Amino acid sequence: MGKTVLGGICTGIALLVAVRAPNQSIQVTATVVAASLLSYTTTSYLLECKRQHKTRLADAEAYLDFLRQINQDRLTEVVSIPETCQGCCHYHGQVYGGNRLICAMHPYGVEEDRCPDWEDDR
Repeated sequence: MGKTVLGGICTGIALLVAVRAPNQSIQVTATVVAASLLSYTTTSYLLECKRQHKTRLADAEAYLDFLRQINQDRLTEVVSIPETCQGCCHYHGQVYGGNRLICAMHPYGVEEDRCPDWEDDR
């Protein structure tokens, strides 16, 4: 970004010389120099923007890959249905905030061998 600022300042100085110079050959030379500096500054700025864009895209892609890996790991985790809940129509088993909700009546499951609210899922 420093090159862009410096190029802009030099372009301004060259244009000032072109406008205020008493000699026509100095005016023409200063105009050519100003045009060249403006071209250089614009090109430098556009290349820097393109480089930053590529860096941001690479960072975003790396982050998306990280998120995909996390989601893939979560999908491959085998969550077993508690034996007491197998075949019950109330079983939910989804994870919310890292906690698995077994069902509405027994959010964390039952500790007994048999659930008093068990109903066949057919």
